[in-house]
Amino acid sequence: MARNRRITWGGGGGIGLALIGLPLVFIAVWPGVDHSPWDVNTMILAFGVAVSTLSYIAVRIAVAAATDDRVGPPTRRPWLVAGGALAISVLCLLIAFVS
Repeated sequence: MARNRRITWGGGGGIGLALIGLPLVFIAVWPGVDHSPWDVNTMILAFGVAVSTLSYIAVRIAVAAATDDRVGPPTRRPWLVAGGALAISVLCLLIAFVS
């Protein structure tokens, strides 16, 4: 039952988080959308990247459960990239909140 739960919640949560995070990233980088203070644009981008990173992690868990852990990345690099993106986005959020 744990495998089915990982597939269902990982896939559903990942897709749901992606539907929240990706539009935020596009709004932050789209040239036609003007956010007056620079900090607001940075906060929107950082929050979008953080949510998209969490989405990637959730979907990766669901894929690992669906393939019964037979298919995996050759290295830990995807996890390091996702963790790095999450750390950078949290750092950007902290900088934007402080300034």
